[in-house]
Amino acid sequence: MTVNIAITFEELNRADMISIVSPIPLNMFDPRSPSFSDEEKRRILHDTYKRRIVADGLETGHLIPTENGYIFKSKQRFPSFAGFVFEAYLVDKFNQCRSSRLRAYQWATERSEGWSTKDFEEYKAVGTGLITTKNEYLTFYEPQSNADIIFLRKNPLRNDIMEPALIHNQHVQAAIQVKCIKSGFREEIINKVLSGKYLRVITMLSDEHGRSSWVVCHNILGNMHRSGAITTADYAYAIGRIQGPEYFNIDQYDVDNYYSYIHQWYQGYEPITKNIEEAVGLEITGYKFENNVLVPI
Repeated sequence: MTVNIAITFEELNRADMISIVSPIPLNMFDPRSPSFSDEEKRRILHDTYKRRIVADGLETGHLIPTENGYIFKSKQRFPSFAGFVFEAYLVDKFNQCRSSRLRAYQWATERSEGWSTKDFEEYKAVGTGLITTKNEYLTFYEPQSNADIIFLRKNPLRNDIMEPALIHNQHVQAAIQVKCIKSGFREEIINKVLSGKYLRVITMLSDEHGRSSWVVCHNILGNMHRSGAITTADYAYAIGRIQGPEYFNIDQYDVDNYYSYIHQWYQGYEPITKNIEEAVGLEITGYKFENNVLVPI
């Protein structure tokens, strides 16, 4: 007789379960479980996101192919680097998932419910700071702009010309800014939305207390409204222009875990040789990871 033994999610994530369920890929474990050591957490994150970081790193230009393999370089501060990675991440998510892209397009172009999606099907999400954009749509390559993500299609009358999606009934390019910060939301997001510097913001992370940052931003706006710091019109204007990944059917938990992996990659905790070798099947020899760059030994 077969006996079914129930194992809870918490039990599955105990460190001593790894040896029992070793045939299960590490990416099925929760890297935030307190049962795991730091090294075990890094292993789980590595197994889960090793291919994702390669794709995003190549797209942002921080991962450079050479005759000897790949070199990772970044002179940027970590929040800026993470922002570029998540720009690539979101563009890929939007273009791979129609429902997410549709939600983002409708939000960015300020279209209400009930509009025809016929023209939408012609548009693709494009990151203004990404290598693909530089190579294929140079006119729209603006890595320092306030528009991280836009939507492009071929001009219906001239297929050799790409044109951006516009805000509904306006001659203004629809644009989304991507933010990857854990604090300073009023200065870095809210004030810039209220001033018009940012049209729309996707704030990707949870804050230092584990709260979704878009919720924190909405709470700050509520407090500002109640205190009289902003008008009702300002509140209504800003509240709908700040969203998080869940608004686009992207899991906040997965985003936060990926952020942790990006951080250990940036700091050099993740051995880049192993990462690239497993991710794309290339062997890198004669290099070591030093100051965020692969250098010859």
